[in-house]
Amino acid sequence: MSKKKKKKKKIRLNYKGIFKLLIFILFLVLIINYFINLRIKNIYILGNNTIKDVEIIEAANIKDYPNIIKLDISKIKKSILEIPLISEVKIKRNIFGKITITIKEENVLFYYNYEGQYITSNGNRVDNNSNYIGCPTLINETPSDIIDKLVKGFNKVDINIIHMINTIEYNPYKDSEGNIIDETRFKLVMNDDNTVMIDTVNIRKLNNYYDIYISLNMSEIKGLLYLDTITDDNILFESYTSIEETRRAQEEAKNNENSSEGE
Repeated sequence: MSKKKKKKKKIRLNYKGIFKLLIFILFLVLIINYFINLRIKNIYILGNNTIKDVEIIEAANIKDYPNIIKLDISKIKKSILEIPLISEVKIKRNIFGKITITIKEENVLFYYNYEGQYITSNGNRVDNNSNYIGCPTLINETPSDIIDKLVKGFNKVDINIIHMINTIEYNPYKDSEGNIIDETRFKLVMNDDNTVMIDTVNIRKLNNYYDIYISLNMSEIKGLLYLDTITDDNILFESYTSIEETRRAQEEAKNNENSSEGE
């Protein structure tokens, strides 16, 4: 019998392919390691005017710049929404360590002195544990339904105009017999020392305050502006000087009448 010679097959390793595989595995490990250890690098807060960035960051519990991948976004949103004045929260993060928190704030319309609370544009009441600069003060007790109407009315007014108001006084209009004619009227003392009478029906007219202020020269002639009227054309302004002269004339006439009766 002839012996058959066994041929040995030489296994040639594909070093190039192995090298590519190792590079891919190394790259994959580096990517995984990058995300596992990726911490927040930049925090951007958008949409806030009254609430400070640091307050939002502390509520989100990210002041120590934790791992951005492990963040519980729903939990962070819930925590931020617990801050008074915040009504909406949106959070975005990217693979470069950037997190953007966009919020929507309610406007602080006024401080209700009688109850010691701030009233917001959504009608929410915030306890007096913060100092919201620039909002006016409602100085006297006002029925809750009238406050609701005032809030709805103020939401139609430029917030910059509202910030020009110093104090708000609930001042329903009454006839000579004391019967209430307009239960939604307020007296607004402005920061420029003028006074405005307004009701919730015509409160949108406050948006014209700048134009009226200039046209009536209210920077020089201080007085009382009546905007609680039905027609836009019927705007009445009385200077404090003329009001005082009228008051004195009425007192004088009354004194003369009393003197005549005494004789």
